Amino acid sequence: MRLNTLWNNSPKRGIIGGTTVLKNHKRTKMNGDVIMIDNSRAINRVFTRSVITDLIQKGSNEVYDYVVQRYVNDPDNKTHGEIISEIYTHLGREKRNEYYYMNTLLNKLLVGIHNVNTTTALSKVRIGRSIADIVMINGDGKVYVMEIKSELDNFDRLYHQVSNYFTAFSKVSVLSSIHELEKVEQLLSDFGEIGDAVGIYVLSDHDTIFNKAKSREPKQYTDLLDYSCIFKLMRKHEYENLLLQYYKEIPKTPPAFYFKACLEMFKNIPISTAQDMVFNQLKKRNRIEKSEFENVQNELKSIVYFSELSIMIPTLEQFLQKRYKGEF
Repeated sequence: MRLNTLWNNSPKRGIIGGTTVLKNHKRTKMNGDVIMIDNSRAINRVFTRSVITDLIQKGSNEVYDYVVQRYVNDPDNKTHGEIISEIYTHLGREKRNEYYYMNTLLNKLLVGIHNVNTTTALSKVRIGRSIADIVMINGDGKVYVMEIKSELDNFDRLYHQVSNYFTAFSKVSVLSSIHELEKVEQLLSDFGEIGDAVGIYVLSDHDTIFNKAKSREPKQYTDLLDYSCIFKLMRKHEYENLLLQYYKEIPKTPPAFYFKACLEMFKNIPISTAQDMVFNQLKKRNRIEKSEFENVQNELKSIVYFSELSIMIPTLEQFLQKRYKGEF
């Protein structure tokens, strides 16, 4: 049965295959659990690793089916690829969230400007007490560190966020909506030297980003660089590789003191050299062949890349070509 046939006489309540749903703020019981869902959260969840993995491995997902019935007209006559495009278009028109911004940025930079074979992008990178939305390191050593501020975000922590990013990176930028540009410019102007160094990129209503009239390039700012924050960007095997490269040895200490000993060795490297060496280690992550990545549907490039689903690309392509037959 389809969703639109299942609403009962109450204008606010419906049942979906044993699931109780309240419209607007939806109280939903799925698999015996009661959770609160609203339409905006449901559509946001479509572009997550758990949902996409379910679709690839099982061919279905409850959240996906709900969103299809809520937002897509006549889904039975469309492929999953067409349906996902339609959901994504609705997201861009009505609720441009962080995923939409990140995916647009990835398509513009990693596909449109740089080469996926020589450029590495990282998402949700912890730096001090903040988490950078995206870090991108290209083949020429240019590093983009972006804080994404969508129409759904607030700006309360922006100063602390960019300050934390400058402890590990020398250039930092903010990506915001064209409608938030004035607010971003005003806030950054209040941050003094730090704010003056922050670059601004703007996502227009037409999904363009690099508009010279509206954007400004980041400036190098190194006053806050901190060895510990730079070092903690790396995983254990990465900082071991770095130390072996520089010193030809790693510390011989008991496990309880090993991390601190590695950090102390790292602190003896000139900080700009140390930073470049860390970036070279980070560039080795998220490897994916250009030929594979080009075949991924544009709306899904970010989730496939950052969730390391490249091994599933052939199965994903098969799924996207199938016609929708979802049922509740």
